[in-house]
Amino acid sequence: MANFLPLASETTAGWTKVLSLLLVISFSPVLLFSQEEGDPLSKKERGAFNEMFFEAEKQKNLGNLEKALDLYQALYKMNTTNATVCFELAQIYAAGNKSDDALFYAERAVQLEPKNKWMLMLLASAYRNFDNQQKEIEIFKRLVKLDSLNPDYRFELAISYQQYERYDEAIAALNELEAILGVNEIISNQKKEIYLEQGDLDAAVKEIENLIKTYPKNVDFYGTLGQIYMVNGKEKDALKVYNKMLEIAPEDPRPHLDLAQYYKDQRDFEKSIYHLKKAMLSPSLEIDKKIGVLLSLYDASDNDTLLRRESYDMLATIIDQNPNDPKAYAIYGDFLSRDQKNKEALVMYKKATRLDGGNIYDIWDQILLIEIQTEMWDSLAVDGPTVVDLFPNQPVPYFFSGVALNMTKQLDEAAEYLEAGLPYVIGNPRLKEQFYTQLADIYHQLEEHKKSDNYFDMALALNENNPTALNNYAYYLSVRNQNLDKALKMSEKSNNLSPNNAIFLDTWAWILYQQKNYSKALEVIEKAMVHGGGKSGEVVEHYGDILYKNGMKSKALEQWQKAKALGDASPTIDEKINTQSILE
Repeated sequence: MANFLPLASETTAGWTKVLSLLLVISFSPVLLFSQEEGDPLSKKERGAFNEMFFEAEKQKNLGNLEKALDLYQALYKMNTTNATVCFELAQIYAAGNKSDDALFYAERAVQLEPKNKWMLMLLASAYRNFDNQQKEIEIFKRLVKLDSLNPDYRFELAISYQQYERYDEAIAALNELEAILGVNEIISNQKKEIYLEQGDLDAAVKEIENLIKTYPKNVDFYGTLGQIYMVNGKEKDALKVYNKMLEIAPEDPRPHLDLAQYYKDQRDFEKSIYHLKKAMLSPSLEIDKKIGVLLSLYDASDNDTLLRRESYDMLATIIDQNPNDPKAYAIYGDFLSRDQKNKEALVMYKKATRLDGGNIYDIWDQILLIEIQTEMWDSLAVDGPTVVDLFPNQPVPYFFSGVALNMTKQLDEAAEYLEAGLPYVIGNPRLKEQFYTQLADIYHQLEEHKKSDNYFDMALALNENNPTALNNYAYYLSVRNQNLDKALKMSEKSNNLSPNNAIFLDTWAWILYQQKNYSKALEVIEKAMVHGGGKSGEVVEHYGDILYKNGMKSKALEQWQKAKALGDASPTIDEKINTQSILE
């Protein structure tokens, strides 16, 4: 049932407007059952009944609703005249959306205790949930008659009328409530909503104006009126209201926020920014609301130089006003990251993690993402394991740690982090595939080829069309000169999936080279050179080797020399150049 607190001075009350059935409640209308005159149970049966009832309550409170249901059903068989048991059964059946059973037991409870407010509220809630309009309204009328001074019953009766579009009766019920409590924000807002649903703008405006007349210093009510005007195309009337708000509360940030939105809608961006900054500079505007405003500017300021500059001014102000709030630094980091100012963004994010309440996964996740995207391997190799220690159930930090340690050639440690993180990858086959391919690469470098091949096979079992996994697996087999037919099939497939890729073409050519198909290898490697392979010392060296095997020794020497100059050729490059041959 909704809790209603009358408006005292200018305090806003909260009021739940729609009933909901409770799955588990901490008490029942009756908890103890003693033997009374007319009790259908014997003293012994009453003891067993009470014991079973308390066990049912225990199971319900533990969330074991099926066990609780069995026990309550057994209790009902023992005594069909116990309203509390019917009450509990109705709740459980309603929670399971079993309307017939829920309604049967709710009606039975009321039949047994027709003046019990709990039973009546449950029945009204059941009728509402299962869309029995007339009976719902009848029960709320009974509740009002039973306790005419209870505001909740009258309010819920009005809600019932409203949801079935019986608007005049809803307004009448709210007017009766207003006569008891006086003009009230909750009542006035509900009447406003009804008038707007009816399309009666004038009545809605009059209702809020009456609220303003009663509480003339409450700027929230002016804001509501201004919003009604704006939504209904009465911008000039809205502007008058917003200016009145400023007159009443010149230091309050809320009128400035409303005016900022007003001028934005009018495309007067200079005035909009002016009022927005006035609001954001106000120390009385809570930081969470300031963060909300900045989030609304995040996309808008991306391509607007003026708005971007103003956004950064506001960000700096928020930090000045809230130097110990991690949210201020985190939102600043978001803007910097968006603008590719990654080093500055990392400073802000890391500052946030050092503040009370800022050492959270979402901020660390942003740090790790920047470091992996900008290939800051040394930093990631430190921060990744730090995040693993802080959040050991999150799989991504294990993956990032493994990648960074792989790139910094700490291969054993890389494998350890990836192996440790795999059990936490649940329901994310794409991430699991990436774990497998990283492990396959690392175990290849560690010359644990059986493990490497197994992980490649597992990755391809998840995604047989992963061109990088196909290429790398094929290349590692070719380097070992093993299973070349399988390697060739995978390489051809990777090139079909990702054509004109110099790295993939080089793998294909090298497999053909290992198979001694030198003419076809030359055809493929030359295609790789056309598509950027000349930037890689490894690809250029392979080109030289293939030229050599095709009898073009002078051209081969020329390519070996280029490969050496590029700097990532094999350890045998000097030997090839000096001997002008390939020593088998």
